[in-house]
Amino acid sequence: MLDELLKEISELKEYKRLYESQKIDKARMSEELFKLMTEKYNNQSYEERCEIYRKTECRDCRSRDYCLEDFTNKLPENILEPVLSDKEWIPGVRGCKSFEWS
Repeated sequence: MLDELLKEISELKEYKRLYESQKIDKARMSEELFKLMTEKYNNQSYEERCEIYRKTECRDCRSRDYCLEDFTNKLPENILEPVLSDKEWIPGVRGCKSFEWS
C-alpha cells in the first residue's frame, strides 16, 4: 500500500513538472505571437486594417448596419492593434466600440 502511494506521488510530481513546463512554453508562444502580430500591424496602412476588419469582424457585429455608410471614419486609428494577453492566450486585437459578441 505504501508503494502504491509513493508511486502516485511520483506520478503527481511528474505531472506537475510537465504542467509547469507547458505553462512556460505557452507564455513564450503568446509573446512570440504578439511580436509577429505587432510587426504585421505596423506594416499595414489604416485603410488596409479597416478593410480586413470589415471582412473578418463586422460580419459578426450586431450593429453593422450603422457602420456601412461611412465605414473608415468611424473606426479608431488603432483598429486591429494586438493586445497582449495576461493569461498567456492568443493575443486579441482592438476592435470598434460597436462590436459585440452574442
